[in-house]
Amino acid sequence: MYIGICDDCTYDTELLTEYVKKYMNIHQFDYTLCKFQSGEDFLETISSQKYDIIFLDIYMKEKNGVETARALREIDQNCMIIFTTTSLDHALDGFEVGAVHYLIKPLNYENVKIGLDRCKELFAQSEKYIEVKVGRIVTRVLLKDLIFAEVYSNTVLIHTISGEVKTYVSLDELVKLLPRDTFLRCHRSYIVNMNCITSQDGSDFILKNGTKIPIPRKELQLMRKHYTDYLFNCVRRQNNAF
Repeated sequence: MYIGICDDCTYDTELLTEYVKKYMNIHQFDYTLCKFQSGEDFLETISSQKYDIIFLDIYMKEKNGVETARALREIDQNCMIIFTTTSLDHALDGFEVGAVHYLIKPLNYENVKIGLDRCKELFAQSEKYIEVKVGRIVTRVLLKDLIFAEVYSNTVLIHTISGEVKTYVSLDELVKLLPRDTFLRCHRSYIVNMNCITSQDGSDFILKNGTKIPIPRKELQLMRKHYTDYLFNCVRRQNNAF
């Protein structure tokens, strides 16, 4: 596990280093810890090194923590961001970049522990998968990688971040394998990962990859409600980060 601490305050960096080491040793995790004094220094490394967790101080000179997080998200959607800050003025920015926790200064171990516990929980969730038959071979599809599924001829095409998986499992069978709080059957021929929806345009959901998923007009109000409920739950989880 690669962990980064990005803070221009040496005292806070060393204190956070102590707390992270304590947590990792208690849980017996193998890890590498890297420290950076600016957002620019951190961003220079992410093309060659993937980080699992980054602690970002919001109020840094030049490129602040929020700007650094936005730049990170252009390259890496999976790195878990924990902001360190003296105020909650940037809470909405944190939601935008998917921050999992906020550490309010002065730092203390219990709050660091809560943030790292949340990361541990999300790591476990990210490993969840379904199994589908592709020909005679059983293939695993990670839930976090599944963008949407569609009926295609006599098969179902599962679209993932790394490509397509063609299976003869029916869409009715597939939807039973997927968690209802994240995946929505918005059309008789489509299942969509609500985490991949960026907007709604008329009677279509627009996905991160630009795909338009149609919504039947008679189901439009119900599908909007499902998606709104999903967003509300996301905001509620985000509020629990404070």
